[in-house]
Amino acid sequence: MHRQGGDLRGLDRDTCLDLSTCVNLYGPPPSVREVLRDLDVRRLRPHPYEAESSFRAGYAEHLAVDPSLLVPGRGITEFIHILTRLLPRDRIAVVTPDYTDSIRRVVNHLPPVPGEIDTVGSRLDRIATGMARYDYVLVSNPNNPLGLHVPVAELAEVCRMNPRSTLVVDEAYVDFLEGGQRSMASTDLSNVVVLTSPNKVLGMAGVRMGALWTRDARLRQAIADERLNWPLSFLDSAVVIAALRDSAWVEGTRARLLDGARVLEALLDRRFGGVVKGTPVHYRFVASEDPVRDHAELVRSGVVVRVFDGDQAGRVPGLRVTTPKDEDLPKLIDALATRAGRA
Repeated sequence: MHRQGGDLRGLDRDTCLDLSTCVNLYGPPPSVREVLRDLDVRRLRPHPYEAESSFRAGYAEHLAVDPSLLVPGRGITEFIHILTRLLPRDRIAVVTPDYTDSIRRVVNHLPPVPGEIDTVGSRLDRIATGMARYDYVLVSNPNNPLGLHVPVAELAEVCRMNPRSTLVVDEAYVDFLEGGQRSMASTDLSNVVVLTSPNKVLGMAGVRMGALWTRDARLRQAIADERLNWPLSFLDSAVVIAALRDSAWVEGTRARLLDGARVLEALLDRRFGGVVKGTPVHYRFVASEDPVRDHAELVRSGVVVRVFDGDQAGRVPGLRVTTPKDEDLPKLIDALATRAGRA
């Protein structure tokens, strides 16, 4: 089963609790509604000449990076597609399990030992092995779907030991982490590429915005040249910039989700077992011998989660469950209890 998270076609959207997508379920922030309410529609008439520069400046401030090192684009997926078109297929590998488009677009996989669930240490080992063998290694960090996060200092050390290889880090969920140095964009390394997007933490996956960061000027220019004219729309840029300025909302909802994730972990572990525990993100992965059955039973109880059946290369069988909003937690508890009664 390879349906993308959040794809509820064929289900009753009004009654289902959707925990299948890793978007911040409290979003978008109120500032977005205000921007849309006050929008002068005449701003949509001309081409969006200023959208890219406006987003680059606002996002660089949010990331605390040099804006000249950012290439804006339509989300992380666009950059994965551009990179895999530009780079030799036999010289790039992906550490699996990983994001759907990464494992589809990169043919060389660096999987865990069969039958074992990853750890931070085992992922770091495979990153090091991959950088010793390939010119480019792609990895999501925090990992999608497991949630494991390899600390920046440890990744940076591997990059220093392999200066002829470039690490491409998909940081779609790094904004959910707490603490200081979270992103590889905080390093001074030239053999690092960071793929980043504010869409998940802002609860705005319907807005396609993101950026690529690297100190490698040659690669940065090559990627920028592959984009279409006007890579960002005026509307997307306007709402994302407004949302990023609402830092108090971002901090507050992140804290609520991380608190809820600890409750979610305990609930899932009590019902299923097999939970990848202690991950610093707002979702949890549940390893399962029959994830399709587990998914179907939850759907019958009104809860939709992301299911991975393990048949696709680069996947491990299990469920990925996003933390619900506080007011939706009782529905999940009821669904898990219903499932327990059938076990």
